[in-house]
Amino acid sequence: MFKKINDDIKAAMKAKDTLRLETLRMMKSKILLVNARGDLPEAELIKIVTKYGKALKEEAEEAEKVGRQETADKAKLELIILNEYLPKQLSEEEIKNAVKKAIQDVGASGMKDMGKVMKEVLEKNPGVDGKIVSQQVRELLK
Repeated sequence: MFKKINDDIKAAMKAKDTLRLETLRMMKSKILLVNARGDLPEAELIKIVTKYGKALKEEAEEAEKVGRQETADKAKLELIILNEYLPKQLSEEEIKNAVKKAIQDVGASGMKDMGKVMKEVLEKNPGVDGKIVSQQVRELLK
């Protein structure tokens, strides 16, 4: 992923696509803050980019609340670019199925096993929204 980001930065420079260039440079800087060479495992890169995506989403929501539509629109466009680098997000139904499988795999019997189930689901599905997984686990382990 890191090599792809670097290659796309060069392409964006040549195309003079400033929004894409700014977004890719920010993604690269977030990765380089964690590791100066950018040689992280794919799952770690996904976590970093996902976290940046959440920040952009919050920025867009906050900007809309205070009436700064231009800022909100820019953040939404950046989010679209960023999502090109993340694995496809699972639907709620797919997350629910992953949670059910994890419950079976770890032999979970109650809420005390929530951590094991969460870990299992998040390891097998990098980039999935932990909040949704948590809700599904709570529902299924009642």
